[in-house]
Amino acid sequence: MPSNNSYSFEDLHEGMMVEHEYTIDTTVYETFLSIFPDKSPVHVDDGYAKANGFDGIVMHGAILNGFLSHFVGMCFPGRRSLELSVDMRYLKPCYMGDKVVLRGTISQKLESRRVVVLDLAYENRTRSYTAARGRVQVVIMAEEQGDC
Repeated sequence: MPSNNSYSFEDLHEGMMVEHEYTIDTTVYETFLSIFPDKSPVHVDDGYAKANGFDGIVMHGAILNGFLSHFVGMCFPGRRSLELSVDMRYLKPCYMGDKVVLRGTISQKLESRRVVVLDLAYENRTRSYTAARGRVQVVIMAEEQGDC
């Protein structure tokens, strides 16, 4: 694995897998709300969420999308990558304090377009279930060129 988490297209192969753990803490939750003030009661009112069958306030699915952006851009494939498309299915809710492991596995490598397709799974380690599954297409850009 490259030490700077920036894979070249040639480094990547089908079946390659990387995982990264995230924690949904108050900083993540409050920062999300300050930027995107979705204050739907299921996301901000504990009593309302519980009255509707949840264990408490449900974290926004878009928080998982934020983790995906970090994962693709900084972990796997890394700094040379750019997301082209995302398809996500939210299967079970995440709550404050949950630890979530995002696993990305390359299912396709498209040589002609320098694109890889990652199959994604968000494993909620706190609650022992899969919270979401999805797929992302990522283009891998060429290495940075020097000044000359």
